[in-house]
Amino acid sequence: MTTVVNWREAQPVVSHESAIVWSCLQPKPSDKVAARQPAAGETLEKLGVFTVHAVQGRNQSDYHRHANREQLYYILDGAGQILCGDILAPIEEGDIIYLPSGQYHQVFNTGDGWLHHHVINMPVDGDGGRFVSRNWRDVAPVSDGSGAVRWHLLATDTEEDGGCLRGLAFIDREMVQPRRRSAERNSQDVEQIYYVIAGAGTMVADGQVTSMREGDAIHLLPGTTYHINNSDETWLTYLIVATR
Repeated sequence: MTTVVNWREAQPVVSHESAIVWSCLQPKPSDKVAARQPAAGETLEKLGVFTVHAVQGRNQSDYHRHANREQLYYILDGAGQILCGDILAPIEEGDIIYLPSGQYHQVFNTGDGWLHHHVINMPVDGDGGRFVSRNWRDVAPVSDGSGAVRWHLLATDTEEDGGCLRGLAFIDREMVQPRRRSAERNSQDVEQIYYVIAGAGTMVADGQVTSMREGDAIHLLPGTTYHINNSDETWLTYLIVATR
């Protein structure tokens, strides 16, 4: 079964002093919480949260840290800078940023327009890790042999290229060619989120057909067999986030 939540349907809140936050997908309620029906998007089994943040032009978030959680930012649009410890790095659309657990960090929007980015966090044991910043355009693409092209952005800390993730399995960006489909896949033992960056199409998961459009976050449970169709005339682009 798949769960689909579009960030525009979430209630925004102000967090980190000046950021507007839309919660797309959140963890299932714990057993300690009084029995209640889970809200829309409360489906995650391992992941922490998957949100969209917006920082106003010529403004910044607060300087803060998260203990026992690795965190990632994916820049959807806009540009600025990110401070992580004593590292100050530029950020732009298409960047994936890895923030080590326990490390203080802050985002600066140096432009006049809004800076939109994902915040993805994953519980880990203890603090530590290394800051990583890379843009998908600097990564070599790989075809799936059907109609999809993938850029492998970040990998586990045991891998050489892009290796930094301690709790997550990988983060990739993928595009499906117009009027084509991806290869058939199985999520095996990983929990996944597909976030649609641009375009529209359908995901066929265990026989269930789910529409995909820009802004959708689609949650896939481990063991799901699926493929993605693009019946449009433009490329279908999405981000893939997977746990171990």
